[in-house]
Amino acid sequence: MTSVGVVYNLKRESAEDDEPPDSCAEYDCESTVTAVADALRSYGYNVSLIEADETAYLKLLAHKPDIVFNMAEGLRGESRESHIPAILEMLNIPYTGSGVMALALTLNKPLSKQVLAYKGIPTPKFVVLDPASVCGDGPGVGGLDLQLLDGLSYPVFAKLACEGSSMGITSTSCCHDQEALFREVRRLSLMYRKPILVEEYLPGREFTVGIIGNTHPVVFPIMEINFDAVPEGHGRVYSRYFKDNLLEDKYYLCPAPVSPGLEAEIKELALRTYRALGCRDFARVDLRLDRDGVPNVLEVNPLPGLAPGYSDYPRIAAKAGWSYTELINGILECALRRYGLEQLIARSPVHEIA
Repeated sequence: MTSVGVVYNLKRESAEDDEPPDSCAEYDCESTVTAVADALRSYGYNVSLIEADETAYLKLLAHKPDIVFNMAEGLRGESRESHIPAILEMLNIPYTGSGVMALALTLNKPLSKQVLAYKGIPTPKFVVLDPASVCGDGPGVGGLDLQLLDGLSYPVFAKLACEGSSMGITSTSCCHDQEALFREVRRLSLMYRKPILVEEYLPGREFTVGIIGNTHPVVFPIMEINFDAVPEGHGRVYSRYFKDNLLEDKYYLCPAPVSPGLEAEIKELALRTYRALGCRDFARVDLRLDRDGVPNVLEVNPLPGLAPGYSDYPRIAAKAGWSYTELINGILECALRRYGLEQLIARSPVHEIA
């Protein structure tokens, strides 16, 4: 029987005193870990649960599973999502999802945007601010050196340069002038003490695209984030509040109501992005239309959330006719085929993927 180690970081009950309130946003709830494990067991795999803490190396060395289903976000550091895959490669243990380089690159939004721009993939213009450039007494507005923002047009959007899951993003993230931007970057700097990405705000519709596969990836139906339904005053921002509280289907339109031409353009751009950044097995690509209606890539998540009934990726897959069990086992099958380990596949999902 094929042994599968599910490696994860469990969400804590609450943040530590010196941490921001959403510091655990990227981690998984116990119910999500259980759902993934149950889905794999239902196909006949022998599943062990391994938390990705400081003792993960020893646990992986002891268990030595045939393959790891990687959900680990990492504990700390600018390349935290790549830590477990690096350990797995050192131990010669196959694993699902993107590799060390792709995980480090996509977590660093400025670097990934530079790669996209080099590949000719549209992405909003941006600058990166160091916390020290915001909290000091330098020239400009409240210590913010406005020369750092040369070339950007308002409104702009401020977010953490190396975090995901909408950490730090609120209705104030979109800034229409210098004073608003200073307040926002100062808030982020004081709360998170990490570099901040400031990019031109795109006023158009927002979409997210799920992809599964390698040689011939399957692009799931496009999902639109429906800002027209959000409470008045929140703004057109896919914030942490939005993700935690606005869960009804009316906020998530899938398939998105778009023309065939725009649908093809968005899917093609998402697939180009998936390949340009070296994603494997599965990922989610977030896009938004600029003022001319041109799709731009905002960011890429090669470890999208897998919480059933909550996370965008399984929501999208369900609209494509994939059950949660089929999705989880489909991801595993993609990885086993990529490693040439087809003999370890317990049972293939009903959907054809490669």
